[in-house]
Amino acid sequence: MNDEISEILETAMFKEVSSSATYRKAAETTSDPAAAALLRELADEEDVHLAMVKNLKPDQITKSSRLSGLIPDLKTTQHLKSPDELSGADLGETLLFAIRQEATSVAFYTSLMGLFGSEALKNLCQALAWQELAHKARLELLYERLFYTEN
Repeated sequence: MNDEISEILETAMFKEVSSSATYRKAAETTSDPAAAALLRELADEEDVHLAMVKNLKPDQITKSSRLSGLIPDLKTTQHLKSPDELSGADLGETLLFAIRQEATSVAFYTSLMGLFGSEALKNLCQALAWQELAHKARLELLYERLFYTEN
């Protein structure tokens, strides 16, 4: 089981490194100052997530708690088209891209939960999914605040 936990943690670390690199590269190429600032912030958050995953030890994975009901899922990506890449993206497109990336990560970790019989492995996947869901919720709330304000 520790090998499986290590594999999940390695996959999670790879996803965080990849996301951080994507956001940093996009921050360098966008001409929108607000989008560049957001992208740098997102990259920094992915680096924090990476550090959290790196410091997680298999014996720290214990009984799961029920936090999912506390994290809203506004499902912004279900009704809005997000760009497939960040090159030249404005702030709104950047947010939509990031929301979709987080949604993909949530789905990935949630699907992994169904593959394991071990409670420890399920708990690890659930914790990683919630981390991504919390990040997604923050981005969705920001998008709604910036682009869905009432007149």
